[in-house]
Amino acid sequence: MSTTDSVFDFLQQSNTAASGYVKFAPGDKKVFRILANPIQGWQLFVDGKPQRAKPENLSDLPTQNEKGEAPKKFVTFIVYEYADNGPGAVKVWDVPQKTIQEQLKMLYKANNEHWTAYELVVTRIGSGMDTKYPVTGIKSPIEETLLAFCSVASQYVDLTKLYTSENPFIKELPPLEAKKEQETKADDLPF
Repeated sequence: MSTTDSVFDFLQQSNTAASGYVKFAPGDKKVFRILANPIQGWQLFVDGKPQRAKPENLSDLPTQNEKGEAPKKFVTFIVYEYADNGPGAVKVWDVPQKTIQEQLKMLYKANNEHWTAYELVVTRIGSGMDTKYPVTGIKSPIEETLLAFCSVASQYVDLTKLYTSENPFIKELPPLEAKKEQETKADDLPF
C-alpha cells in the first residue's frame, strides 16, 4: 500500500472516540434516546481531567481538587443523538448536573416507564453559574434499529472503562438511522 493510500484510509476512518461524547454549547437543543443501562458514581476533575469512582468507592477519589471542588455524583448513558438533517449518532452522555439528574428521575419514576420509552429533549440555556438544562420527555415507541442496537450496545461501548479513565468505545460503531418523532400528541406528553 502506498503512502497516499494509507493517508486516505486513515482520513476515511471514523473518529467515533473523538466525537462520541455529547457536548452542549449555549443555546443548543438536542434530542436523545437512552439505549443502555447507565453507570453512576462520583466524579472529580483533577488538573482538567475527570476521575471517577463507583458509588461505593468515594474514598478512591481525592476529597477535593486544585480548585477546592469536592466530588459530585454523576450518571453516564449510551444515547442515540438524533440529527436534524441526516442520520444521528450513538454517543456517550455524561451527566454530572444535578438538575438534569433530578428531572430524569422525576420523568421515569413518576411515570414508571422503561428508559427507552421517551425521546429526551435537552436545551442548554445561559452560561456559567446561570446555566440551566430543561429536560422534556416525549413518549414515543423506540425505532426498530435502535431497539436492535440496545441488545448489543455493550459490544461497542463499555461505560465501566470510564472508572479507570479509559476510552469506553471498544469497537467501531455501526451506522444507525432513526428519525425523531415529527408530531407530538397531547396524549404522548408525560405531564
